[in-house]
Amino acid sequence: MQLLLRWAISAAALYLTVWILSAFELAQLDATYWYSWFIAVIIMALVNALIRPIARLLTAPLNCLTFGILGVIINAVMFWLVAAIAAGVGTPVFQVKPLGALIGSVLVGAIGAILSKLIIREREDE
Repeated sequence: MQLLLRWAISAAALYLTVWILSAFELAQLDATYWYSWFIAVIIMALVNALIRPIARLLTAPLNCLTFGILGVIINAVMFWLVAAIAAGVGTPVFQVKPLGALIGSVLVGAIGAILSKLIIREREDE
């Protein structure tokens, strides 16, 4: 049950992020079906689990030299990659501009954390 709830929270965070970015014309909503957002969350989880660690490892020396700024750029590329892979799979969910990917990568994490804190109550006795 907890997994499904976190999946729904991630889908809502992704939708809200793209909706906010589309208000500033940094992204465009392309989802025709409501379940497209859940497919995008699966793609985002796979990208973050498989591609992101390799990219972080390869760019670790540059990340040290830039005081972590490169890490934010890698997160933006991963956010853009979710949109590109979803479109390649045949389920276009959203399109994003480079600045939108940069802002969106930060917003998804922030909105997801806020929604998780509001919705999921951890037991206090643990």
